[in-house]
Amino acid sequence: MARRSFGNIRKLPSGRFQASYTDHAGTRRNAPDTFATRADADRWLASIRARLNSNERIDTDAAARTFEEYAVTWLLDRRESIRPKTAELYAGIIDQHLTPFLGAYPLKDITPSVVKEWRRWMQGRFRARAEAGTMPNRKATGETRTAQSYRLLHCIMGTAVRDQAITVNPCNIVGAGSDKAAERKPVTLDELDIIAGAMPEHYRALVYVAAWSGLRFSELAGLTRGDVVPVRLDDGQVAYRLNVDKQTYRVGGKLYERMPLKTDAGRRVVYLPPHMTQTLARHMERFTGPNNDEYVFTSRNGTPISENTVSKQFRAARHVAGRDDFRFHDLRHTCATMAAQAGATTRELMNMMGHSSNRAALIYQHATDGRNRQIAADLSRMAVEERTREQVRESLHVIQGGKSSDTKAVAV
Repeated sequence: MARRSFGNIRKLPSGRFQASYTDHAGTRRNAPDTFATRADADRWLASIRARLNSNERIDTDAAARTFEEYAVTWLLDRRESIRPKTAELYAGIIDQHLTPFLGAYPLKDITPSVVKEWRRWMQGRFRARAEAGTMPNRKATGETRTAQSYRLLHCIMGTAVRDQAITVNPCNIVGAGSDKAAERKPVTLDELDIIAGAMPEHYRALVYVAAWSGLRFSELAGLTRGDVVPVRLDDGQVAYRLNVDKQTYRVGGKLYERMPLKTDAGRRVVYLPPHMTQTLARHMERFTGPNNDEYVFTSRNGTPISENTVSKQFRAARHVAGRDDFRFHDLRHTCATMAAQAGATTRELMNMMGHSSNRAALIYQHATDGRNRQIAADLSRMAVEERTREQVRESLHVIQGGKSSDTKAVAV
């Protein structure tokens, strides 16, 4: 066989083929995966050669920067364009999950195989924590955080490509950025009453409004008296219309008040069911100031509510209801589930929950066991009714071939 002009292909004992090439710096590079056929390996080498022979230029100084240095600069460059809460999340991921493994690597040395090693390292850390009992739900936290970290890494390395520090993004693991939402069981109405009743008095209406409106915590925290408008429905009942266009939250102890929502889908109008009218009216009468710009829900001292403080109270209340698995955010999930069972379409759920994609709305369309049983029973009932109708039609057909008096009797 003639000697190859570029790269090498060798057959492994497994029967698969490994491809490699020498880059401009004289370093031997292996393909991130092996190939089923020699032709597949040859095509991969052809694509690499075409890229190396193109006019792409690499900034050698940028390529030599360590990942930690580049990632920190990447985040600092975006602090003015992203929300404080997002910046805090990104900083935590970079500090806790990316730089411990990748920090010392020069950008040019972060290859697809290195990314795969990093991902296995992440999975191993969470597995060890789960086995040690320090992380009660590895699926809900470990897989989610690994996927979240991979998405951020992909984004950072994509910027490195645009900065000409590297030629291709090494994050090419199919499905690594996706994570399946953990199954969340909604609370029953009895459990909801128990949880609300176990909360401090000035937080009880907050729990009910969260469960029946589907608002996020920051949206509830940003709700003012002027956002709560009484309206009369077509059936004559009075309900509250909630105008959702801002949020309030704390990051690192700093309060960010009335921040505008980041998407058009988030800015919406939500109608609170009429049976909640008196609950919210009594709360505002006792705990909300008289001016339209005053917050509906506040702490005992009258300051904007803090998610950490409320969550602490909520954990104690959910324990009373025997639902230690239930989070405050799951009240939003409960609302979407009840709305879906009441007949809301996906588009209606998207509007109600402030989602901009079908996928986000479908996450909350949780089918409970009781609903599945009811569907099964309804299908069985439909089958029995259809068989009965067929039997009646068959009987009428037979009778119509006989005496007319008999047909009249059956018709009556």
